[in-house]
Amino acid sequence: MSKKIENIYFSPDLSNRERACFETGIKLGALYHIISGIPIRSDDKIVSSIEKGIEAAILCQPYVESVMIILDKDKILGNQNAPFNYDEITGKIIRAEIVLEYESIEILAKIDWIETMQYPLMFIEKIQELD
Repeated sequence: MSKKIENIYFSPDLSNRERACFETGIKLGALYHIISGIPIRSDDKIVSSIEKGIEAAILCQPYVESVMIILDKDKILGNQNAPFNYDEITGKIIRAEIVLEYESIEILAKIDWIETMQYPLMFIEKIQELD
C-alpha cells in the first residue's frame, strides 16, 4: 500500500488492489443512497440537472476520475400534470458508472437494475493495473 497519510488507519496487509475495491464500494454506496428518494418527474431539464448535480458531488470524493449517471426516463412515472403527480428515484431508475484510480489500479464500476434479479446491482466491471 502507498505511503499516503490516511494509510495509518488501514491494515498494512491491504494491497493497492484491495484498497481500490474498498474505495469503489464506498463511492457506489454513496451515489446510490444520495440519489435514492429524490422527488422527480419526467422532465428532461429536471432529470439532467439531477444527473449532473450528483455526478459533480461524487467527483468531489477522493480517487474518482469520472462519473456518469443516467436516470431511465422511461421508468419515471410522474409528469406533474397534477399537484401530486411526481415520482421518486429508486434503484429501477438508476444507471451509473464510476471510474476510480487508486495508485496504479483503475476500476470501472457500475450500478444497474438487473431485471432477472429485480435488484439494483453494484458491481466491478473491470479492474486493471495501469502502467
